[in-house]
Amino acid sequence: MNSVKLSKLTLQFLLLLCIGIIGYMAIMNRTESLINERYSNISKDMRQHLVTLIKEKEGTILQISLAMAENEKIRNALLTRDTSKIQLEEFSLKLRKETELKNIWFQIIDADGKSFYRSFSQKSGDDLSNVRSDVSKIIKNPHTLTTISVGKFALSLKSMVPIYDGTRFIGIFETISRFNSIALKMAQNKDKTIILVDKSYKNKLEHADKNKFIQNYFVANNAPDEKLLQQIAQKSVKSVISCKDEFSICSALNSIVNIYTLYDDLQKPMAHFIMAHDLNDVYLQDIYQIRNTLFIVFFGLLFGSAGIFLYYQSKRELIEELNYNLQEMVSIKTKELSHLAHHDPLTGLANRLFFLEIAELAIESAKRDASSISILFLDLDRFKDINDTHGHHTGDELLKIVAKRLKLCIRAEDTVSRLAGDEFTILLKNITDDTLVGIVEKIIDTVQKPIESNNNILYITFSVGISCFPRDGLDINTLMSNADTAMYKAKELGRNMYQFYDEKMSEYITQRLTLEKNLKIALQEGQFEPFYQPQIDAYHERIIGAEALVRWNSPELGIVLPNLFIPIAEQTSLIVKIDLWMMQKTMSQFMELHNEGINAGKLSLNISAKQLESRDIIENITTILHQTGFDAKNLELEITEREMMRDPETTIKVLNKFKELGINIAVDDFGTGHSSLSYIKRLPIDKLKIDKSFIDEVTHDKGDIAIVRSVIAIAKHLDMDIIAEGVETQEQKDFLVQEGCFKIQGYFYSKPLTLQEYKQFLLS
Repeated sequence: MNSVKLSKLTLQFLLLLCIGIIGYMAIMNRTESLINERYSNISKDMRQHLVTLIKEKEGTILQISLAMAENEKIRNALLTRDTSKIQLEEFSLKLRKETELKNIWFQIIDADGKSFYRSFSQKSGDDLSNVRSDVSKIIKNPHTLTTISVGKFALSLKSMVPIYDGTRFIGIFETISRFNSIALKMAQNKDKTIILVDKSYKNKLEHADKNKFIQNYFVANNAPDEKLLQQIAQKSVKSVISCKDEFSICSALNSIVNIYTLYDDLQKPMAHFIMAHDLNDVYLQDIYQIRNTLFIVFFGLLFGSAGIFLYYQSKRELIEELNYNLQEMVSIKTKELSHLAHHDPLTGLANRLFFLEIAELAIESAKRDASSISILFLDLDRFKDINDTHGHHTGDELLKIVAKRLKLCIRAEDTVSRLAGDEFTILLKNITDDTLVGIVEKIIDTVQKPIESNNNILYITFSVGISCFPRDGLDINTLMSNADTAMYKAKELGRNMYQFYDEKMSEYITQRLTLEKNLKIALQEGQFEPFYQPQIDAYHERIIGAEALVRWNSPELGIVLPNLFIPIAEQTSLIVKIDLWMMQKTMSQFMELHNEGINAGKLSLNISAKQLESRDIIENITTILHQTGFDAKNLELEITEREMMRDPETTIKVLNKFKELGINIAVDDFGTGHSSLSYIKRLPIDKLKIDKSFIDEVTHDKGDIAIVRSVIAIAKHLDMDIIAEGVETQEQKDFLVQEGCFKIQGYFYSKPLTLQEYKQFLLS
């Protein structure tokens, strides 16, 4: 009897041991599978990042070539055969100094295929059409061409654009760049990258550095990681690049390794990118934490179950229930881990990797069904200002609220994700243009409603770019890039709006780059000039002052209108420097008139939102007043209603400091924003300025008449001064004077004037 009992106990112990071993192995196998999945995702990200960088670089050098092909100096040089005025070596140095383009050169080729000018050599005149197929192709059929090729020196990315004199083809502008900057950008993402030119090109690389060959493969990046290079050499380059696995683990380097190969037109290998990501930089603590939790739960339940089983042999239902609970626990933890790998931890939305996977599947399905999808690229406007003003905790809370609002705006079959920072994307399946516009407008209206966070009332808006499959691209990378371009166009047009992508936006980007480059030069070379539009007391017919307006006279672009360059200046923060320059210049010029015994009246200056948010604004204005000797009581700062209402509480504090200096404050474009009278009443405002849009039809339009009368009544009720801008006719002036608005600005009295013209206007 005892021997039978002992045998049963032995069997039960062995069964318990087997269950423990099986459970241990299952948890370890699942842990290993999740770790490999994370390694695989990192490997995909490395590859995707590399492809994106290559495409970005192709786009950048193409934009440069497009811009330079339109340059008058280059066109005239080809026509006159005179290269003395072309100094592209300096342009290369500026790009090296001020951008990430460290290795870039230029070549001009004439219509016969002969090298006319090189920024990297004094040599010219050699016939390229006989040795380069790409040159001969463009000569026969002028068109834009971007290629990757191996030359005598290295692996290069080339962009070639035809140059025309009217409609006559006169040459080619070529931008040449190496791939080293791509390796540097990969390194910023902690991805070491070795670029190897295939050994089949060894004889072609006749001028390449012979010390940079390993096993007949040329190392194309300037400062490759020596440890990674040594490991590749020890393993043999051929065995490394022939690896077809999605990724591999190199124990010697303790890294994830992935291979990406560039192919030529004949689909033969041209170059190999060997990428390595240090395993120490891979976050695995969440996986290990869940593994440990599973061990504790599993073995706790196992031994607990065993004790109960031994004590209550007859109660099988209890044991089955415990086993079921164990399975449920394992299943739940596994699902939690999978969710963490595919979702943004802050908002709970799909992350970038998961969104790309969903989008790729949606595109394949749309191709089969001949249906459409739309990609929305959304970027919060001025989100950095909220982080800087209220702290990152408030910014995080705002992102959570925005994410919830976005989910409420889309359908069940659509997907919303947070890419990074304040960037979101939305995938809309099989949707008509009318429904698409309705969803986008709903998003914009929903997001801009006030948000209460940490006892703060915040206002935020979205700029949205839209691209559609198959109209705007056949793959997710193209669709994302085009939606991103459209989003930047929306920001350029004033934010809080949406834009559909079209091909003309590529031309717009080129124009914007040209304006931005010349804008920096304009500040350095003093190409700006202040103009003054007189402000008149129409009741007494006397001059009371002038509003200073900036004008840009560019030697290259001619007269550039403020509505073209001011938005770019605001986005690049150059507007702060332009504002300060205008303050210094106009106060100095008004003091010149004062020293001549001429009373120029009050000086009105526009101040941007960026300037208003600057921590140094009070100190800067105080310094300029002191340097110029200008009396603060004769200075009036104009701030638009919309900019005041972006953060009313902060605005009140800044404006009070202006008032302490004795400066007057005017609200520009009053009536066009969404200001609250409760805030207007609290702001230390001296004057309201009626916007021109209400003045244009004020003698005919009942709505404009009612608005103008309301603004005048508000000003009188709040004991504020009032002025109307954009007055152009006698009827408009008479109406305003009759209604009690005596101060006038507009073409009825004068257009904006130079300093000398304003001086003569004052004297007359």
